[in-house]
Amino acid sequence: MTLCVAACSTPEPALGGTTATVTIDGEQVNGTQPVRCQQSGWSWYVETPGEDPGFTAVLETGGAVTAKSVQFRDFGGFSGAFWVDNIGEAEATGENGRYTITGTADGNFTDRPSEAVSARFRIETDC
Repeated sequence: MTLCVAACSTPEPALGGTTATVTIDGEQVNGTQPVRCQQSGWSWYVETPGEDPGFTAVLETGGAVTAKSVQFRDFGGFSGAFWVDNIGEAEATGENGRYTITGTADGNFTDRPSEAVSARFRIETDC
């Protein structure tokens, strides 16, 4: 008797699926990135598939689109965060899975880890 066990997983989306482009301080980071987009209620979660380097962004879409948080993890050499009403500032626009988030995140660059900075960012995503 032969017993076979199989497991399935959903592959990461190909480019042309769910993607994002990111600029930090005016420099585009790593071209077009595959991202995972999940909607829970009025919230959209957009994140790179890998843990590091990567980013996670949260948007609220119940009325006007608003940015709730963005966290960069050594993405383009920058680690930092925006948290609404707490750290940095940002705004979001868009609809139907196509969103743009622009703002500033507080953190540091890998090549100057002890120097605190506020970096300008722009995330354009097509979920």
